[in-house]
Amino acid sequence: MTKLDCSVETCLHNADHYCCKGTIVVDGNSAETTENTSCGSFDERTNDSFRNSFESPSRSIEVECEATMCEFNEDYYCVADHIGIAGSKAHYSEDTECSSFRKKD
Repeated sequence: MTKLDCSVETCLHNADHYCCKGTIVVDGNSAETTENTSCGSFDERTNDSFRNSFESPSRSIEVECEATMCEFNEDYYCVADHIGIAGSKAHYSEDTECSSFRKKD
């Protein structure tokens, strides 16, 4: 599993920079840069949002990856030891990014 740091404090699944989702998806099928990726699992936290109490934050998480041009993508899964999801003031998935994206040579 990949160690994940998430700075997207507006995400419903973020608890102290750890993810409570269990598995996330990084979007960006045609991405060639970090800015062309996003966290497809992002859900904006609102005042009436409810986080599942059965889910707990985890530093290690399974990451499905649609960014096929990333050097860490292996059969649509991230094999990086560590990644970061960024977008501290995000309102939509497109406002986030995988800050660890590296284009294959």
